[in-house]
Amino acid sequence: MERRAADRRASNERWRSILLGATEVFRREGFARARLEDVAAEVGINRASLYYYVGTKEELLLALIEEPARDMTRHCRAALESDDPADVKLRAALHSYVDDLQNHPELFLLFSESQHIAAIPDGISISANAEDYARTLLAIVEEGVGTGVFRADLEPRLVTHGILGMHNWIHRWYAPSGRCSLTEIGEVFAEMILSGLRP
Repeated sequence: MERRAADRRASNERWRSILLGATEVFRREGFARARLEDVAAEVGINRASLYYYVGTKEELLLALIEEPARDMTRHCRAALESDDPADVKLRAALHSYVDDLQNHPELFLLFSESQHIAAIPDGISISANAEDYARTLLAIVEEGVGTGVFRADLEPRLVTHGILGMHNWIHRWYAPSGRCSLTEIGEVFAEMILSGLRP
């Protein structure tokens, strides 16, 4: 997949508006139904102008989520590498996850369009990042079990899968106009998880 030159995008207001427009179109229409023409119309430009920045909707989807997804993993790793006990590390990692969703709504596409992302040849970097995130979170759980902060009778990998399942499915039911904010949801999830893990 051909990438457009980075200098066409860097610090470019139109590119930022394209990303915002694409986020809205992909979330509203779904990636499979959305067309680049829809994104161009959302932004208020013609298809030829959009093609200057991006060649396919697959390329546009990856451009939307690559950097925010890497940030999620960096934030989780920062929690792991802190000097805090494992329960504090885990709470920090979970808060960062929800904060990243709050600050980068395009990340909802990472989960809602995971099937399509997996089918994109260049999407392998997204998959590798997801595996890195899961390993980092697992390391926090394993540390907690090893230091006695978390229960030893719970299998760390299953715990990690459970945590990821709870958080990765927020996109299916969360509504910005709903009763609970993302921050409130994150607090409830973190409390549920930590309460279940403590000896």
